[in-house]
Amino acid sequence: MKIILTFLLLIPGFFCGAQNNAAKTLATIDSLNKEMEKAFNQNDMAKVASFYADDAEIAAENYSVKGRDNLDSYWASLKDKGRGWKLTVVEIGGNGEFIYELGKSDLSHLRGNNPNPVKSITNFILIWKLQKDGSYKIFKDYLTKAEFVRN
Repeated sequence: MKIILTFLLLIPGFFCGAQNNAAKTLATIDSLNKEMEKAFNQNDMAKVASFYADDAEIAAENYSVKGRDNLDSYWASLKDKGRGWKLTVVEIGGNGEFIYELGKSDLSHLRGNNPNPVKSITNFILIWKLQKDGSYKIFKDYLTKAEFVRN
């Protein structure tokens, strides 16, 4: 009977701990999204690239970017072309080494020689990976086909 009572007394603490971890994870990923938006909106593409792990991959229907040098080049190609970025979190889950994020990206940028910005709207799945220093970085960034809308 003592074992059952002890177990019953521990259950609420277990669920509170799980909820606290989930809330902490959500807050961490949400904060990283806001920092990434801010860096993009301040035209700091090197900082945007730094949110990705060295072995990360960005994959969409018609392209794939892998590895630190290619990720840096990918984001550098948007230098002075960005006109605004908004990330909307739909769902975050997981814990420990890997966290997943489902969301929507609304990114405005200059494309080609056209002086009018294009809005690129995509859905994404991010896999955040825990790094040795305790931070999370994007390990996989999967995008749906972009819908382009002229502003």
